[in-house]
Amino acid sequence: FDLDSVETKQHNPQSEAPKYQDEQTEKPAKPDEAQAAENDRPAYGFAVKIPRRNVHQEVKQKHQQLSDADWVKLAAGKPDEFPQKNEISAMNKGTLNESIQPGEDGKSRVEGYTGFQYVRSGYIYRNGANKIDFKNKIVLFGPDGYLFYKGSNPSQALPTGKAIYKGTWDYVTDAKEKQKFSQLGNSQAGDRYGALSAEEADVLRNKSEAKEGQTDFGLTSEFEVD
Repeated sequence: FDLDSVETKQHNPQSEAPKYQDEQTEKPAKPDEAQAAENDRPAYGFAVKIPRRNVHQEVKQKHQQLSDADWVKLAAGKPDEFPQKNEISAMNKGTLNESIQPGEDGKSRVEGYTGFQYVRSGYIYRNGANKIDFKNKIVLFGPDGYLFYKGSNPSQALPTGKAIYKGTWDYVTDAKEKQKFSQLGNSQAGDRYGALSAEEADVLRNKSEAKEGQTDFGLTSEFEVD
């Protein structure tokens, strides 16, 4: 740093005009009308596709994540009727697996968790519905289907006082190379396709197999709100 190279300029306040001016701001982008309409559309439930990694040798997808964009809104109608269910039911590949309906032999439901009148939730998928398309470099293994929640006649007001909420639930994970879950019998669950609660080996799903006094069938939740 050379002090001799510094020049001192004479300050002339009259020659300098104020430099006040509005900052230029970008106009907010107009939202896509179709997307805006979709966001405003009321939802009676959601369905999410079971993720499957593309393991084609020229693609070798490492990770198929789950994101908010994967959830599809379900429109009004009967709780056990929605397009994704029709899609999987109409397929002629693989073996159909569907959440047990309330009251059917007590399977997958704990005592007192049956008879849901306005809600259905769970899964519908086909095992063995692999997709192999070498021309388009697509190789997908594992179940093809959805997890879902669908309701009808939504509440118009919140309850007052104490309320007990009871329900059943299911889950699906992302699909990630070498991901494993010890409680699942299938080594590919969580790896080539998202791990499913339906495949969890330690969950008792049939009352006839229960020990005396056992009531924890399936995956359930219960909580109290005041």
